[in-house]
Amino acid sequence: MPLFDINKIKDSVSKSADEIRKTISDAAEKLPEPAKNIINSEAVKDMGEKGQNMVDALKAKGDELAAVRNADRKERADEAKIALDAALTNERRSEAMFSVRDALRIMYSLMLIDGIVSPEEGKKFDEMGLAYDQDFDIFKKQLIDESYTAAQSESALGVEFVSIESEDSGEYYDQIHDYVENLIREENFYRTEGVQAKELINNLLVIAHSEGEYSTEERRLIRFIAGKTGVDNETLTEMEQAISGQKAIETAED
Repeated sequence: MPLFDINKIKDSVSKSADEIRKTISDAAEKLPEPAKNIINSEAVKDMGEKGQNMVDALKAKGDELAAVRNADRKERADEAKIALDAALTNERRSEAMFSVRDALRIMYSLMLIDGIVSPEEGKKFDEMGLAYDQDFDIFKKQLIDESYTAAQSESALGVEFVSIESEDSGEYYDQIHDYVENLIREENFYRTEGVQAKELINNLLVIAHSEGEYSTEERRLIRFIAGKTGVDNETLTEMEQAISGQKAIETAED
């Protein structure tokens, strides 16, 4: 509770001023005429006006202080709401989980990002698809067609992939990026079963390193997906180093 209640002070001052004026007025009625003239003189009226001005000034200052206090309370409430929303968002992202088919769509989109699907990437993709879904061979072509269509502009449909080094490479990346962004929207995060975010990122890194070269475009897309699904930079860097080291060992043994 505040030390001083400004509203009580305002009420008290206002009442005191009114009581003083009434007391003076009552007393004046009982005084002789000369004394009444003094009470009703301009000098006394001026003193009364000054007193009223002081009361009005105090009220105004009280209103000002109350407004500041209310604004401060609102600001603190807004800050608390922002912090709570951020915490809830991070919690949702930490629980991100995708359907198997959405996860496979994201994986194949990554394979398209540098313009070429290598045999090594294709092999890894088939292994993962069969491991996740025994009906993979049935829907594989449809899934690939969807990803391929998303990666191409209308004028490029049905032709070879756009080279990542061409003048259209920026548009090509953006089209795949937009397709993937739609797949990882938050309403897809809550599922009772499927592929968890870290597992998806790990699979993407395995595919990206399968041909021995982790391209700039692959890294860029994976980091975007990680950021959207709650995998922090430190964790992602550790995962990248682990997959890269594993690939180096496999290459040395071959």
